[in-house]
Amino acid sequence: MKNAMLRMILSALLIIVATASCDDGGGAGSVDADTDTDTDTDTDTDTDTDTDTDTDTDTDTDTDTDTDTDTDTDTDTDTDTDTDTDIDTDTDTDTDTDTDTDTDADGGMDGGSDTDTDTDVDAGPLPEDLVVYDFEDGSSVFTADPDYAIAGTTASAMTSANPPITDYTGNPGRAIGDNGWNTGTNYFTFTVTPPSSGLLLDELLFDDQASGTGPTAWEILIDDGGGFDSAATGATHGGFTTSPMNVVDLSGLAGPYVAAFTVHIAATGASGSTGTWRLDNVALTGIPE
Repeated sequence: MKNAMLRMILSALLIIVATASCDDGGGAGSVDADTDTDTDTDTDTDTDTDTDTDTDTDTDTDTDTDTDTDTDTDTDTDTDTDTDTDIDTDTDTDTDTDTDTDTDADGGMDGGSDTDTDTDVDAGPLPEDLVVYDFEDGSSVFTADPDYAIAGTTASAMTSANPPITDYTGNPGRAIGDNGWNTGTNYFTFTVTPPSSGLLLDELLFDDQASGTGPTAWEILIDDGGGFDSAATGATHGGFTTSPMNVVDLSGLAGPYVAAFTVHIAATGASGSTGTWRLDNVALTGIPE
């Protein structure tokens, strides 16, 4: 009876040992951070429970949607050249908006360092009034004297080659007038004495009105002592309009004028000796040297 019980116990132990030797679970079934499953196979034939030390190399081939955090700071150095083509004597202040294009692979904001170089290519001082005739004084009384002459410059009273001149209604105010335009030799005239540094001429502006039998064409002539040069021609007007009515370009004349010069505003084509022509708002513009 005792021997039978011992045999039963030994048989149970042998079954337990045999079952353990057939299944080794060391290291199997672990999951890494990259969703890899490692399977360790025990091929020894002993009855021990193995402890396996595995070295796993996981390759992550997934395409993630994570936002990378870059620690790069880009420094873009741009050189902008601004060209100012206006005609003034001021120092320009240019406000430039620079757009820097970042071509690196990061998502950071660039810190751009821009150097702006502003080139002012001004053509010098602007032309201004040198001599002005508006043919009235401060009390709206007719006068042939200049209303204005720039500092250092003097100008004569305006007259004509066929005096006396006449006071007429102007554009507005008063105007200078005369007749005798049918001879081809009449003109209004004035003389300018510039400063010793000289004057560069730019334009002659004037308003005009001819009567029905007055002149039909005008011509501007300027004499600096060497003879009269024709600067421009044009047609007269039958009535005053918005000022200035005539703008004559004088910038092509030789200069600067450093000696006294005379301006003739001539007219021709009148059909009768009593035909009249009047001028108002005569202005000579230019640049003092």
